[in-house]
Amino acid sequence: MIEENELETRPDFALQVTHSGKLRIIAHRAPQLPQPGTLLRVIAIDENSAHGFALAVFDFDDHGCKLAYFEKLRLENHGYRRQLTALLQSFASAPSGEKRTQLSQLLSEELAKALTPELAHELARQARRKERRINDEFVRRFTALVRELVREAAKEGRATVILVDPIDYKSLEGTRLQDTLLRARRALENLVRYEGTLLVELRASGKQCPHCGSWGIEVRRTMRSRVYKCWKCGAMWERDKAAVYNLAAKHFERMRNNEITERALASLRQWLKAHPRALQR
Repeated sequence: MIEENELETRPDFALQVTHSGKLRIIAHRAPQLPQPGTLLRVIAIDENSAHGFALAVFDFDDHGCKLAYFEKLRLENHGYRRQLTALLQSFASAPSGEKRTQLSQLLSEELAKALTPELAHELARQARRKERRINDEFVRRFTALVRELVREAAKEGRATVILVDPIDYKSLEGTRLQDTLLRARRALENLVRYEGTLLVELRASGKQCPHCGSWGIEVRRTMRSRVYKCWKCGAMWERDKAAVYNLAAKHFERMRNNEITERALASLRQWLKAHPRALQR
């Protein structure tokens, strides 16, 4: 509390009583809106129900715009672990020679031979706990990265706006990332309240050409990227990079009623014009 009180700007504190009867201290700051003449940082985050997050940082100043940071934050594929967990749990409930044979392909042969229902149940529990730890670490890493980017901007005298293209709850239902993505989003919402940062949710698509606005077609797909090409202007781009660029552009287009957003949108478009291949790599 002493350390937090010394921060600039100082957070406001509120005391809440939880449903379980415990006391909780909530700290928050009012969002610091960009003012004329101030530097600006835009953190654009695109959520993907199959992968995780694409995150980009666009910095704006009197000299224009630059892409200061880009990263794809992807969760570990738990397919193998979930298959093993389900099979172990099934063996623990109803042991059989067939299930033991299947487990011998996923575990060491010695362990599969020594497997008992009790041991299978314990191994399944350990596998679930490991998956949870990995997912918790993903949420912490994502939150820590955004916090670092926000505080770095504050040290440079930049106002920060965080843009998120969120996946709606219905489309997340039943996906392997449902719980983790929703927890990451809640952590982000708490972070912006505490850091006094503006959070804006809006829709933008990585399938739309960032150069002319037409809709592209997928021409190449790998494990790490999806490349699109515009049928109208011939431009090519990587879907995740176009998604965060389009997110920033759409935000400024919606807010084109003051000097700050007009200049930022012009700078963003000029940056892409000067670096036409920046969204391909």
